[in-house]
Amino acid sequence: MKSLFLDPSTNLLYIGISKNDKLIKEHIKEGKKDHGQYLVPLINTSLKSVNLTIDDIDKIYVGSGPGSYTGLRVSGMVAKMFSSLKEIPLYEVSSLYFLSSGYEGIKAVMIDARNNNVFSAVYDNDKTVVKEALRSIDDFKVEVEKHNAKMILLDENNYKIDVNKIILKAKLVKNVDAFEPKYLRETQAERNL
Repeated sequence: MKSLFLDPSTNLLYIGISKNDKLIKEHIKEGKKDHGQYLVPLINTSLKSVNLTIDDIDKIYVGSGPGSYTGLRVSGMVAKMFSSLKEIPLYEVSSLYFLSSGYEGIKAVMIDARNNNVFSAVYDNDKTVVKEALRSIDDFKVEVEKHNAKMILLDENNYKIDVNKIILKAKLVKNVDAFEPKYLRETQAERNL
């Protein structure tokens, strides 16, 4: 069983490949709103480095947001394309969980959403204690204290990924064509209407 893992929800572009639930390749690239330019070539490079092609992949796991609008859009489309064309089952998991899956204990994780806001959630290992949402940093600090959680700002410098935990938490996307990343807020264009 070979699986492909994708998450570009922050400045970190993460690509992982596992075989029999063991990580065999990890490619990490730091970027600035340019993940779309590199995602497919880096997937191909990563697969080739372990003597695989996309035809060898049995499952795809994608971080479904929240986070970077463009990054999520690109990875969502690439995951859907591979899933549809190659008939590979697609699984989604919150990017907040994806990027913090390697941390143990009660963790309050967040991605900067600008203007003193964060995309945030609280997890107790694999259980969701506080649901993913867009919150003010002050409101989130209340949740952190309430649950006595370790606060982690997820970015290109702070992340821990455990593919086995992602596999357990992810949900099968039943209608691949209808799959959309979870942005948790309107885009700038939608706000300007």
